[in-house]
Amino acid sequence: MVTTPEQVGVELRRLREAAGETQAELAKVVRVSRANLTQWESGRYLPSAAKARLLDEHFGMGNALLGMIESARNQGKGPGPVLETAGSLREVFRRAGRALADDLIRDGNGRASGWRHYLRQDDPRTTLATAYGVKAMSLIGEPALDLHPVLADLYGKRSELGWQGRSKGRRPEVTAAVIDALYPASSLLSVEDGLGYLARSLDGYSRTRPFLLTTALRTAVRLRPDAPLTTELADDLLAARLDFGGVLLWGEKKAPHQVAPEPSAAHTARAVVALQALRHNGVDRADVEEAVELGTQWLIARDHPDDGVSDELRLDQPDGAPALRLTIRHFTAAWVVQALAEAPRVPSARLERALAAVWERYESGVGLWAWGSGDLPIWMTLDAITALKAAALAFPAPVLASP
Repeated sequence: MVTTPEQVGVELRRLREAAGETQAELAKVVRVSRANLTQWESGRYLPSAAKARLLDEHFGMGNALLGMIESARNQGKGPGPVLETAGSLREVFRRAGRALADDLIRDGNGRASGWRHYLRQDDPRTTLATAYGVKAMSLIGEPALDLHPVLADLYGKRSELGWQGRSKGRRPEVTAAVIDALYPASSLLSVEDGLGYLARSLDGYSRTRPFLLTTALRTAVRLRPDAPLTTELADDLLAARLDFGGVLLWGEKKAPHQVAPEPSAAHTARAVVALQALRHNGVDRADVEEAVELGTQWLIARDHPDDGVSDELRLDQPDGAPALRLTIRHFTAAWVVQALAEAPRVPSARLERALAAVWERYESGVGLWAWGSGDLPIWMTLDAITALKAAALAFPAPVLASP
């Protein structure tokens, strides 16, 4: 008998009420927001595999609830859990391309103008989201869109400090994303201009943050692997590692209350991907090779779920204005897949686990990737498409678990 998400929601609510718990109390137990739990009980979304296990254990269901949720998750997926042909993966990409094309904002004359950060929401388009959209469409390749107006608009938003998005001050992650969108797709930006904007977008603070360093380094490598800025960013990224029992890795953000941060799968995977790009572009450095090897082996041996993490980003503002604080979420599994796709001798079970975590966030109904809350951040689909493409090029198709 097939289980539906609605039936899971009814059963979850029944179990909660039988236990005498409020939504807020149960949400705290499984470490999600109350809004997430409401979505589950309404049958709109299903808990992730990790949250399903927590719920099953909490209610003492002996895997019965877990099985029910997995049955609902597999509804309509066809006879097997494997993408048997490259065509199947191409269709996933086509669906993502069509969905992104549908979400492209157009002006009154029908000209493309950009994308929203959260798709399907009534928000204004942003510089960063638009850059992500251009990059995603270039990876997917279809449907064909006339993005020349979008590219011209992106280029026109530049400042002396690069691209700043909705906030002022230095935004290296926005600048890097826009350069990635502009450089291969148009003749508006030269290599030297791109490197200049990227350098001016960085400051002393951003040169200590792994997230910002990896983002900037990947763009610098694409522009010119042997540029002085590329070398500086690689040096800064290596210097940002912490010593964890004699192994140098990239750690969690060091908050004031966090005396001993743990190694971060998100930051380590992102750093490995950025440093691998140096190797692929002919940069031969022993310290880079060692860092990639240590980071990769730690990611392979790591037995924790490849789940997302969040960081708080502090952005200094001009004219003495208070610093802007942003919460950055990482699609950790997508970056782990990219890091492992480039590594030799990766156990297939380890890669399958990371790929399963990527597919776990896939919303087949809309053809995009999403958090359990229903939010559809455009960068999440970009990360997923990038990861799946890397895995498809590096490994046999059966490794690519289906959504």
